[in-house]
Amino acid sequence: MFSRINPQTTRKSALLGALVWAIVLFIRTSPQAETELIDKILLLGVLVIVPLGLSLVRRSMRNEEPPLLYRLAVMAQPVGAVAVTISFFLEPGIKAALLAAAWMIVTALIALYGLWRFWLNPQQPVAEVSISIGLIYLAVGGGWLVMSRLGVQLLGFGDTIVLLTAVHFHFAGFAAPILTGLAGRNLVDPHRNAHLLLGGAAVAVTVGTPLVAAGITVSPVLALAGTLVISLGLALLALLVLVWIVSSVSSVPARILLVIASVSSLSAMVLASLYAYSIFSKTLIIDIPQMAMSHGILNAFGFSLCGLLAWAIVRYE
Repeated sequence: MFSRINPQTTRKSALLGALVWAIVLFIRTSPQAETELIDKILLLGVLVIVPLGLSLVRRSMRNEEPPLLYRLAVMAQPVGAVAVTISFFLEPGIKAALLAAAWMIVTALIALYGLWRFWLNPQQPVAEVSISIGLIYLAVGGGWLVMSRLGVQLLGFGDTIVLLTAVHFHFAGFAAPILTGLAGRNLVDPHRNAHLLLGGAAVAVTVGTPLVAAGITVSPVLALAGTLVISLGLALLALLVLVWIVSSVSSVPARILLVIASVSSLSAMVLASLYAYSIFSKTLIIDIPQMAMSHGILNAFGFSLCGLLAWAIVRYE
């Protein structure tokens, strides 16, 4: 059974996850509209984004057996995804948290696989480092998700902030570094400026993600700084993709998706910066419901989903 696990397995899981998500989309998970939307965005990450990302991270020769940690993660992913989806139809508490813990185990396996990649090749290229970091960061999202389903207001924050932190590490933490790494893998132009952009994007995305999360617990100033850093990283990534990578991709649908992903990330991070500044300045510019409707949708669908679909087309066309 293990020997049959390959990237196609995760692609099928992402497709089935998309079907499950389409059904769940019409079922209420929360009495509050803003939390309802955030729930659905998070479930998109669990059911679709994570398996789709897993299908793209391995670079292997034909008939090469996948690493054990990767096989375990791929086998456990659908089980954990179904369990955490069910948890959203229960009231926050022990039962919901136990179901969500199944997903936390999946994210821990994925993080261990990311650490294994580091151990296997400490001198790996920037693109591979970025991918490994995305795999590792996902485990943080798994832990916050358990706290959310348990109903614990960690560090005195409200339920919505705990849930948003889980979302943050499934998209900014997992998808963004992986998309940065995939862009680097497909960078065929040897121009020095292109590689400088890649390095800058990878560093900014890597550093900005925990800064934003830490800013939530420490101070609005740190949160604003983190948002500006990750915004810079995604702007560099968008520039890299639009100037150097899109033209080298032969598939027209993949090109269109990469353009959508780049424009979406730029728009989403402008909104994120406005929100972080509004918290810092204590001036209402954009609130959480508006962020979920705008930044959340742009980041989840426009950037993460379209970006991963583009690279899936490139890889498997």
